[in-house]
Amino acid sequence: MSDTSGGNTTGTAEYEFLRGHIAATMALIHGLIAQGALDRQALDDYFTDYLSRLPHTRETLALRLVIDQWRQGLRDGQDEAQLRRNFLEVIYGGKGRD
Repeated sequence: MSDTSGGNTTGTAEYEFLRGHIAATMALIHGLIAQGALDRQALDDYFTDYLSRLPHTRETLALRLVIDQWRQGLRDGQDEAQLRRNFLEVIYGGKGRD
């Protein structure tokens, strides 16, 4: 039983690390978009290619969903503030959650 608990703790820690890493990376990307340093179409093309190479497994499902939802806002022409709000909602599990 303790092995299972340890595995869940490790999984949770890994998930929190991944979530924080994605949030930090996307914050950097949002800053570059706001400054006009990144082309939205080129960025969408990059993530399209990245997702095509990412294994379609249960382990990558959350990451693929986060990136796909964010890309939809990118394609829809949302401004940087709205992209950030939508992205953080996905990262933190929905609207109104901390």
